[in-house]
Amino acid sequence: MAQNWKNNDGLFIQYGTDQTVNEAAGEFKSFGSNRIVEVRIDLTTLTSTAAIQSNTTFFPSPPAGQLFIEKVELAVETGSVGGTSFSVGLIQHDRSTIPSNYSTAFVNALVQASTATAGINLTLSTGSTSAGGLIGTSPANATGPYYITALSAGTYSAGIIRARIYYHGIGSITQ
Repeated sequence: MAQNWKNNDGLFIQYGTDQTVNEAAGEFKSFGSNRIVEVRIDLTTLTSTAAIQSNTTFFPSPPAGQLFIEKVELAVETGSVGGTSFSVGLIQHDRSTIPSNYSTAFVNALVQASTATAGINLTLSTGSTSAGGLIGTSPANATGPYYITALSAGTYSAGIIRARIYYHGIGSITQ
């Protein structure tokens, strides 16, 4: 029996044992100008279809010019085995619509060899190999907020990655 549904307001609701599932992502307090969203990605669970990584963590989409995605850090907790590459992106709140090129918003087809050894830390910024298309910019306000997704090319038999997305507001903070 399904223990989740989408209500009339379009909100994804979990109940019963679905509420007890640990979430793989969240935003945590950080000092300084950046905010950080972190998501733990188990590469063995990925397919070629973008999968939502957390049901409770949303990536913001304020009006144009009010948010800047600075960089994405990837920490390899378990070296990857198998697979060809993986990507990290965004999907709209309706849980089914991915705007053009948003499936690779943060990480764009990072090859398996880059994550084969535990302990590797990669920083993706504008111009870096495999940097997502939204690094150095911000997501569209009209279609957000967004869930964070991940997908793979090929099948991984091992690999856990922690992706940290660094972003900051531009202009005056009013809340």
